[in-house]
Amino acid sequence: MGAPPNVDVRRWDPRARLALFYAAHFGHMGVVLPFLPLWLVSLGLDSLGIGLLIALSPLSKILAPWTWGRLADRTGLRRGLLVASSLAAAGALWFVAGLTTLGPLLVGVGLYAFCVAPALPFAEATALEQAEARGFAYGRVRLWGSLSFVAVAAASGAVIGGVPGRALLYAASAMLTLAALAAWGFPAPATDGRLASLGSGSAGASRSLRDPSLWRLLAACALMQAGHGPYYAFYSIRLETLGYSGAAIGSLWALAVTCEVLLLTRIDVGVDRLGTVAVLRLSLVAASVRWTIIAIADDPLLLAAAQTLHAMTYAAFHVAALREIHRRFRAGDRATGQALYSGLTYGLGIFCGTLGAGLLAERIGLPSLFGISAATSLVALLVLGRARTRGAIG
Repeated sequence: MGAPPNVDVRRWDPRARLALFYAAHFGHMGVVLPFLPLWLVSLGLDSLGIGLLIALSPLSKILAPWTWGRLADRTGLRRGLLVASSLAAAGALWFVAGLTTLGPLLVGVGLYAFCVAPALPFAEATALEQAEARGFAYGRVRLWGSLSFVAVAAASGAVIGGVPGRALLYAASAMLTLAALAAWGFPAPATDGRLASLGSGSAGASRSLRDPSLWRLLAACALMQAGHGPYYAFYSIRLETLGYSGAAIGSLWALAVTCEVLLLTRIDVGVDRLGTVAVLRLSLVAASVRWTIIAIADDPLLLAAAQTLHAMTYAAFHVAALREIHRRFRAGDRATGQALYSGLTYGLGIFCGTLGAGLLAERIGLPSLFGISAATSLVALLVLGRARTRGAIG
């Protein structure tokens, strides 16, 4: 696959390619996550249909990254598969933008969700390899994704009333195409075309997967994300019931992402000093505190303080977990490792947490729901178990 004329992305610094990929990929998410449901409402779909369509994304993240990841490690073609999956997802979104009825939308959105699911795990595996090999901070590259998400979501929100909803989907499709261009210039994995051809990647992954401590780590990560389910589904509603205005709610969300971006500039230093496992444990404690405050507080200062903890519960936890998974898998198996992590945490974990929140919210009330999130974080801490500060779980 060739680049457009006069654009030789292979000559770019790897950090620039990765930053562009993160900016483009999370920029497309800044359109799809907030505004796809609104577009579906404008088509006249009922709540059940919309729920089915939105559920396709976390469902696809349970199995699709693993399928793609194993294919990437067995063939050594991670870069090519990343480009192909991003382009296929872009094409699927373009197709979805022209649909109006539930049946075809289920096919189109399902295809998009399946194709886009492996993109981020593949990019994370490449980013961590390059950070390790070239000595740069992963967090300072990854933060461009968060900045792009906020900027694109704000821009999309400002124009959504003045342009057709499908125009935003076309824009998201274009951003995925840009992400594919950036990925085309990624360095090939160290084992590209060598270890994969000997089948050693499969054997190495099998050894990693037989380690019980890996599954304790993954279970703790899945529980952490399950605890975020009520936050993603009901945090804004919780604030609204407390009497907060739309502007105040938006400001609290923005505060969380701002703290995330600030921490990403220094998180690699913290992980190096404390070790991945220590950061995971601190993040789980911070999550329990955060959800407890949201459950019991109505004071704006307390709620703002809870949002600053997003830097720990998302950014610090995510970076530490990625680095621990990266450490546990050999060079030829890392797409599999990151895909497994993504599928079990951002797929199964968030799906179960969001579904559980939806089933329990009216029965027990939102304060109790966030209380369950706090307890879930403590259970994850117990599952993680005793750990050496810089080493393995167990």
